[in-house]
Amino acid sequence: MRGMRTSRILIHLGLILVVLLSVVLSWFIWTNPAHYEKTKQQSSRNSNVVQSEQSNKSVGDIYLPTQVIYHQSDTSSYLINNTNVSLTDSIRSAIQKWHLRGVTRKSINSRKAYENLVARDNTVMLKYPDNVTSGILNDAFDQKTRFSGKFSRIVFSVDKRNEVYLLNDENYAIYKVRTTNQNLAQIKELLIGKVQRFAVSETLINHRLMTNYENEVKVPEYSYLVNKQTAAYFVSTLMDSDNASSVTTKEQKGKTIYNDSNSKRMTVNNKRGIVFYEDLSGQQSYHTGMSSTLSKSFKVLKQMEVPLDNMRYYHYNAKNNSVVYRSYVEGFPIFNQTEYGTVEVQMTGARTKEIDFSLYSLQIPVPTGKERTILPSTQTVLDRLEAVGYKLSDIKNIEIGYQWTANPSSDLVVNLTPTWYVNYKNQWISYQKLIEQQP
Repeated sequence: MRGMRTSRILIHLGLILVVLLSVVLSWFIWTNPAHYEKTKQQSSRNSNVVQSEQSNKSVGDIYLPTQVIYHQSDTSSYLINNTNVSLTDSIRSAIQKWHLRGVTRKSINSRKAYENLVARDNTVMLKYPDNVTSGILNDAFDQKTRFSGKFSRIVFSVDKRNEVYLLNDENYAIYKVRTTNQNLAQIKELLIGKVQRFAVSETLINHRLMTNYENEVKVPEYSYLVNKQTAAYFVSTLMDSDNASSVTTKEQKGKTIYNDSNSKRMTVNNKRGIVFYEDLSGQQSYHTGMSSTLSKSFKVLKQMEVPLDNMRYYHYNAKNNSVVYRSYVEGFPIFNQTEYGTVEVQMTGARTKEIDFSLYSLQIPVPTGKERTILPSTQTVLDRLEAVGYKLSDIKNIEIGYQWTANPSSDLVVNLTPTWYVNYKNQWISYQKLIEQQP
C-alpha cells in the first residue's frame, strides 16, 4: 500500500515537473528581447516543419477503417486491437498486394442475406465509422476498382481465397469483389499476434451494424500534454493573408472575430479554443457529391496544416455536404473536443467552405497513475437507458470513446476519460449525461 502511494506521488510530481518545464520554456521564448524580431522567421520555420510532417499523410492514411473484427465461429467473435502498432495499417499493407478489380452487386434490401454474410465463420471485417466510396477504397488500399455504390464494411474469408465483399448497412447492399493474388498468410499472423481481444457480436439496430461488447471492458485513461496553436497561425493559413493590416479583429462576448477583405471570417472561442471559419466568397450553394466532398475536405485539412497523425474519417452528412474527422487513441475516437469532432469541413459552394476545429492538438502522453476504467457491456448500457425512459428507436449507434476534459492542474494538459457515447437523435452524448438528464 505504501509503495502504491509512493508511486502515485512520484507520478504526480513528474507531471508537475513536465508542466513547469513547459511553462519555463514558454516564458523564455516570450521574454527574449529578440522575440519580436525573430517571430516571423520562427513562424516560417515551424510552418515548414508542419508542412513536412503533413506531406507524408495521404488520403488513404486518413480514410482507413477504424475497427478490425475477427469472426471465428457462431460463439466467438472478437474486436482486435494492437496497442503497439496500427492493426488497420498493417492489414492495409497486406491488402495492397492483392488485386481487387471487378465489383458485382450480389444482393440489396435483404436483411437476412446481410446478416448471414456478417455471421460467416472465419472472416475478417474491417469497419469504417460511416460509408465511403470506391475512390476511397482505391486510395487507401492502392487498388483500381470502379463502381458507383457506397460501403462501410470490408469482409473477407481467412480460409477461402478470392472472397472479398463490400457491405452497406443503409440498404443491406452486398458487393462481391473479383480478387486475385490474395495471400492470407500475413493476415493470419496479424490476427494471432500480440493483440487485445474483446468479445463482441454484430447486431443490426436501426439500419446500423452495431458492435456489441459482450462483457465489461477495461480501457486505460490518459493525460496528454497539448499544443495550442495561435489564432494568428490559422489566419495566415486559411485567410491567405500575409498582410496583417488586411485583417480586422473584434472582441465580442469572449470571442475574437477576424475578417478580411475577401469575405472570409474566423471566430475564436477564447475560453474553449474552438474555431469556426467561414469562406463566403462563393455565390451558389451546391452539392458536389460524396466522392468529391471526401476528397476536397481532405485537401482542406492539408491546407490547414493541422496534425494528422491520429486523425481518421468519421462521418459524411449528405444533407449539408459535410465531413467529420476525429482523433483516435488506442483505437477509440475522441469526443467533445469540438461540437462535431476534431474537425468538421462543410463544402457549401464553388469556393465556399465552413470549418469547425480546435486550436489544441495532442502532443505527449503523461502517466496518470490510475487503474483502467471498467465500462459496462453494451447491452447493460442499452438496458439502463431504456429503464430511465429512452426509446431504442432514437438510438442510432453506441460506442466507446474518450471524453476530452481540461486538467484542473494545468492548461497545458488534457484528460482523456473512456466512457460510452450514444448517438441519440443524431447527437453524440455521453452515457452518463443521458442518464443524468433523462428524457
